[in-house]
Amino acid sequence: MNTKLPVSRIQCEPDRTYNKADDMHLRASIKSRLDKGLKPLLQPVALKKLENNPDYDYAVDDGRRRFLALLDFKFTELELGQEAILIDGDSEINAYLANQHTNLSLAEEIAKLYSMREKFPTLDGLAAEIGHSPSWVARRLNLLNLSELWKKAMEGKTFGYMTVSHYETIATFPPEIQDNIFDYIRGVEGRELKTMSVRKFSETLYDRFATLLSSLPWPEEGCGECPACRERRDSGFLFANLLPEPRCMNREYLEKKRKEYVAGLAAQEPETVLVSQKYHTQEEDDQKDDEDPLAGNPVLGPGDWRETDKPEEGVPAIIADGPRAGTKITIQRPKASEEAAPKKSKTLAERKEAKMRQRKRKAIDMLMTAIRDGKAATPSRTAIYLMIACKGTKPACGSQFDYKTKKHVNAAGLPDKIQSYCSLDARELTASGQLDDLLWNRVCENIFSELTYGQSGPEEPRWQEAELIAGLVQFDLAKALEETTALLPDPKAWEALARAEAKQPVPQAA
Repeated sequence: MNTKLPVSRIQCEPDRTYNKADDMHLRASIKSRLDKGLKPLLQPVALKKLENNPDYDYAVDDGRRRFLALLDFKFTELELGQEAILIDGDSEINAYLANQHTNLSLAEEIAKLYSMREKFPTLDGLAAEIGHSPSWVARRLNLLNLSELWKKAMEGKTFGYMTVSHYETIATFPPEIQDNIFDYIRGVEGRELKTMSVRKFSETLYDRFATLLSSLPWPEEGCGECPACRERRDSGFLFANLLPEPRCMNREYLEKKRKEYVAGLAAQEPETVLVSQKYHTQEEDDQKDDEDPLAGNPVLGPGDWRETDKPEEGVPAIIADGPRAGTKITIQRPKASEEAAPKKSKTLAERKEAKMRQRKRKAIDMLMTAIRDGKAATPSRTAIYLMIACKGTKPACGSQFDYKTKKHVNAAGLPDKIQSYCSLDARELTASGQLDDLLWNRVCENIFSELTYGQSGPEEPRWQEAELIAGLVQFDLAKALEETTALLPDPKAWEALARAEAKQPVPQAA
């Protein structure tokens, strides 16, 4: 199908009188967006297919002002998905497209989106049909997780300053916590939230409501290092009822623990669905870091599930991230999603392979750190020359970055010029071996760039190359791998996964 439609084949009949001020504002917006290299319209023109019309192939069904404005800007073609979308087919979708920016409240829009989601195998399919990005659709569908109190507040615009992004943050919390957030925002302390950015708003709610250790689904004492943990440890309260409610403010620690807990549950219950309240593209899922405990598990994103309180009508699921991570719920999936190809989780062998990649990368990091810190030997002069022939080098003279001091230094005290040759020759650095050290450090910058290429993403670690370099600098890479294996052991949850793959019954506790 052609993705560009000539405007000469599009019929547009104005159906009402337009306000000149609005038209001027629209044209100013289009010009500003074009000047910035953006697509001209925030909302594409909706076109309807015409049959048996010799003069036109399409008619503008919604967005006549936008279409006429594009003509004023000398547009000769409209690109599907950018400037125009087709609305032939489903009447519900047609009605949504015609009203989404005029008559629909946010609550109505969410309800209609969920209803339409039932008809598409994938979220991407719905997004393409209505002319929005998948993340835009997912963010709105995620608002279905708001508690009844917050749904009413959103519909009634109780908090006038709140946008969709504010509600998205609130929707990630458990319903009972959401109601506590409502009381907090309406109280004296919550008044300062009005002037905060969305990011600061989210951080404030997280620090106040997602750090309570009592709200976590597993026993947790905290990281022991954050201010809240240290204060609790050093408080000296004689009576337990005087202690403030235990918290841990170390987000990174809590998020890691949440993921590890969920990964353990998923391994014990491989048939249970994992769901997320954050939208991720397939590319982001494919590039998920091997250190992520959930890297091998398929996770349904927002828009692909909806929580229900009727177990007989849904399937069991576990929330994989956010403040509700580890919570077991019952979900319903869109009917049409059954047609979509199921995502496969990684096998135990694939997980072990990923874990070994992680360990090797850690060992290679240790090798590079040892060389940078001067804790590894300098290779022989012959080895240095051979490495220069393979990888090249940078001048040993001139300013260079020192990884110890994190500053640029000039070790030789000479400029990066050919004239430095005379000074180096006079200093007789070659005989002392100091020049070898200077030159080797400069060769290593090129070596590190090659080793680093395999330190993340889908690329395999440059293990053979690392072994070669380790041999030159007398670094025990095998020992480093043993140390990283001890630091990164196999998760205990793999035992349950191994039993599930072997279809062995779980042993009963004595």
